[in-house]
Amino acid sequence: MTYKTFSSKPREESLEKLSLLVINNLKTTREIIYHCNLNNIRGYRFSSDLFPVINHPEVMMDLSELPHFNIISLELNNITRAIRETGIRVSAHPSEYITLTSDDPKAISNSINDLELHAKIFDLLDIPKDHSAPLNIHCRKDGEPNEISGKFIMNFEKLSSSVKSRLVIENNDNTSGVWSIENLYKYFYKTINTPITFDILHHKMLPGNLSERAAFDLAYSSWSYTPLFHYSEGKNNTRAHCDMAENLPPQYTSDIYWDVELKNKDIAILDILRRLENGN
Repeated sequence: MTYKTFSSKPREESLEKLSLLVINNLKTTREIIYHCNLNNIRGYRFSSDLFPVINHPEVMMDLSELPHFNIISLELNNITRAIRETGIRVSAHPSEYITLTSDDPKAISNSINDLELHAKIFDLLDIPKDHSAPLNIHCRKDGEPNEISGKFIMNFEKLSSSVKSRLVIENNDNTSGVWSIENLYKYFYKTINTPITFDILHHKMLPGNLSERAAFDLAYSSWSYTPLFHYSEGKNNTRAHCDMAENLPPQYTSDIYWDVELKNKDIAILDILRRLENGN
């Protein structure tokens, strides 16, 4: 549901539809967690659209204001139970439009609201307030690293502890950009102890001065929990994600979770698992 759809009908009618959509989203999430467990997929990235529209600037309502919140609460509890029963590690990757470096106060405010909603959902699911359940974002603005990181950190301090304690930051792939693993480590981890998410494809696009192994190791050292890194491959040596993997995630350590970012999703993951099991 988009805001355009939400606002095209009487508010009461739209809220009813939205509530039913949320209930369906939560039921589907629970089923996916059990699906992952049955197929030896040990992690799941939550959709960032479980509760659409509610934090739109023209709506801005609390989850508890939704119709049928009693059923929503029940479905949230069912997800909590599924996570505990399966031991699936959960995470989220909020929208690419999240920014803590914009010069536009409205963009900053919207981004903070979005991050707070993600954290609120994690809190309702009784998910730990630490980097074992990361909220992953980028620093997408390029330019002078000291200035950009300073603005990021200033806005980081406006976040609740629920967000701060889960936030991790991922390297970018802009070929002329600055946010390689080594710069994220220098300007963010060394200042605010925010763990660095190593994305293997982004590193290929923007390696900085580090080899793949050196970048992996540096990012790995920033985590106090088993890291959650991103594995994908680019079509024809571009940043466009492939449907399936031709290679396998590097086996630098067994103490690692790989979040697979390939177009065919769990089909691609199951293929990787089969090949690992067969040694090819």
